[in-house]
Amino acid sequence: MSKSTQGAWTTHAVRVLHDDVVRIEEHDVCTPEGREYAFPLVLSPGFAKIVPLLPNGDVVLVRQYRYAVGMETLEVPAGALDSGEDPLACAARELGEETLLRASTIEALGEFCTSPGRMDERGFIFLARDCQPDPSARQHEPTVPIVMPLAAAIALIGTEILAASSSLALLLAERRLAEHDR
Repeated sequence: MSKSTQGAWTTHAVRVLHDDVVRIEEHDVCTPEGREYAFPLVLSPGFAKIVPLLPNGDVVLVRQYRYAVGMETLEVPAGALDSGEDPLACAARELGEETLLRASTIEALGEFCTSPGRMDERGFIFLARDCQPDPSARQHEPTVPIVMPLAAAIALIGTEILAASSSLALLLAERRLAEHDR
């Protein structure tokens, strides 16, 4: 993470507006240039996303209803990090809970900030290879696994796959697989 070359902002007061799944605060700040204003900030535990690949190379996505957008979405499995949870452990947990699969190997693809202008949330992306049914897995959410070739999933970005984080996860997986094939 790079530091600002313009100096630090000064915080004079903090008000908590909401504290549950995410924490929403309003900070009274002064910028290095002397501008003062109320800055809204969303604090999040972060999340992990995992791109599950079956032994034949097909990807497993999940269809689920998302209240915030009022529709079903098609995404890669994902979930919020529990307090102190390692992102890789979260990704493996979500793989089982949302697809009833387990992977022979899981590798990190990268991380990202979802909206650094207003949030501290970080997403961690993983690739799960050679996924097989996990008899011990229990579904915790009403998700419907959807299997398709990775190229078909990437073709759905911007139409059926609207979550930017799922789009990024699929593109990073495609890049890793292309690097592996070189």
